[in-house]
Amino acid sequence: MNVLEAIEKRRSIRSYTQQPVEKETLENLVRLAVKAPTGSGMEPWGFVVLQNAEEINRLSDQIKRRVLDDLDAYPQFSQYESWLRSGRYHIFNNAGTVLIIYGDERSPWHVYDCSLAAGNFMLAAENEGIGCCWIGFAEALFDDPEFKAAHGVPEGFRLVSTLSLGYTKVAVPPCSRKEPIFFSWNK
Repeated sequence: MNVLEAIEKRRSIRSYTQQPVEKETLENLVRLAVKAPTGSGMEPWGFVVLQNAEEINRLSDQIKRRVLDDLDAYPQFSQYESWLRSGRYHIFNNAGTVLIIYGDERSPWHVYDCSLAAGNFMLAAENEGIGCCWIGFAEALFDDPEFKAAHGVPEGFRLVSTLSLGYTKVAVPPCSRKEPIFFSWNK
């Protein structure tokens, strides 16, 4: 698959097979992810990989409780309240792997650089039949000092992206988008 095909085909995937994503595959995808452009060559990224099903399930429940207990602190999630109240809803889509990308705040461009790395990761994963979904809900927990300490994330690193991932269970059609809006095109 070439990069243009991957861009055309890549979608947010929320249904995965039970086949685990092997360590070697993840390492290779992360090596491709960090080929992303980086402001001033600072390469401010760091990664946490979760593959323990009990921990992933516990974290899903913990995030749901935290958001529901203080919806006012998370207005961006209020539209998903019914999902969060459902016992069947799983923050990480029942994925066997969760990739967390942190950015070193010493770089003023850490959010951009790590977002570009996440984009590279998702496109490279598409090539391997691995689907990904960016999990916004993770911000409710993964920047907590306790969580970061438990996973060896140094001080000064902030959460940028969390991806649930696994081998795609169901083929999905390519996405469609509105036509781009050009505010100006100066010749």
